[in-house]
Amino acid sequence: MTDLMAFGQQQANQDEKNIWLSAGKPQFAVPTCDDGLLWETWMSMLHFPTLTVADELGLFPLIAEAPKTAFQVRESLYLSERATEALLGVMTSLGYLVQQNGKFNLTQVSRNFLLPQSPCYWGGMLKLMANNPLSHSVLLEALTNDRSSVYQEQDVWEAHEVEVEKAKLFTGAMQSMTMPGALGLANHGNFTGIKRLLDVGGGSAAVSVALAQRYPQMQCTILDLPVVCEIASSYISKAGLSNRIDTYSANFFTDAFPTNYDAILFSNIFHDWGYEKCQHLAKSSFEALPKGGRIYLHEMLLNDTKDAPIAATSYSMCMIWWTQGKQYTASEVNQLLQEVGFVDISITSTHSYFSLVCATKP
Repeated sequence: MTDLMAFGQQQANQDEKNIWLSAGKPQFAVPTCDDGLLWETWMSMLHFPTLTVADELGLFPLIAEAPKTAFQVRESLYLSERATEALLGVMTSLGYLVQQNGKFNLTQVSRNFLLPQSPCYWGGMLKLMANNPLSHSVLLEALTNDRSSVYQEQDVWEAHEVEVEKAKLFTGAMQSMTMPGALGLANHGNFTGIKRLLDVGGGSAAVSVALAQRYPQMQCTILDLPVVCEIASSYISKAGLSNRIDTYSANFFTDAFPTNYDAILFSNIFHDWGYEKCQHLAKSSFEALPKGGRIYLHEMLLNDTKDAPIAATSYSMCMIWWTQGKQYTASEVNQLLQEVGFVDISITSTHSYFSLVCATKP
């Protein structure tokens, strides 16, 4: 049977070769598949910039007032007919708008995440990407040098320490894309019994705010760089939680973790770093936690073969562009936590592509 299979594969390879060669000369022939995937991939480069432009133009708040015809959108946004047609066409085909009886209306995704008044508005991330557009040369540099190229030669975190405006823009982006997942984490994760939680690299405090609202008995602390702690304080104040969430300025690689917490959380932090640095963070957590204390990791996990889901594989590419890290598989996270001594590891799906990993110090 094996010989027959091998022969069949050789014949298939020869048949494919014969499609393109006749008497050793290249021939025009029908491909064995169409090139739709190439078209979809090429056109996808326009999707996110079109979304950021639609956001900047105010398309979604405009349509939120009442469904609009293409002519009404055109008149309100001062666009040409063909520009309006292209903008509405892309936003509708992607699922951000729906057209009924000649009028465009918002979908649930747009109502939840693309209106400035929404607590889950993605505007911060849209603004960050509009200010730091990805190009072929930037990505090629990041891949070939195996280091972030978003700020040229500057490390992302070092740049944020010395340039407050960059730190504000980045933290605002993290706030906007973290809040939906933070609510999912608070609703689906098990934090029962946790009274004091250390949110390492907590940024804008989005996750701590969601947890504090869900668990009235919980006190949270944001551990982050001084400039980020200052920014976080304003978000905490706006949420009305200054009495339950505070900040602790530190470098989580060079400074010891405070020890008066029964849980330590890393939300979208491990994916910023390589395995050894993540191991260091896990070890620091293990040493700081009391017996029975818990570590939580909130991450978008890859499958075991690291080729799906597409959001996670693409997020790994984004980490090449922005950080020193990558997305991890569940097996890699399990191994990392076990190596430093954690037990009772569990994984819970929380929101969209995200999962919450929980482990206990024995």
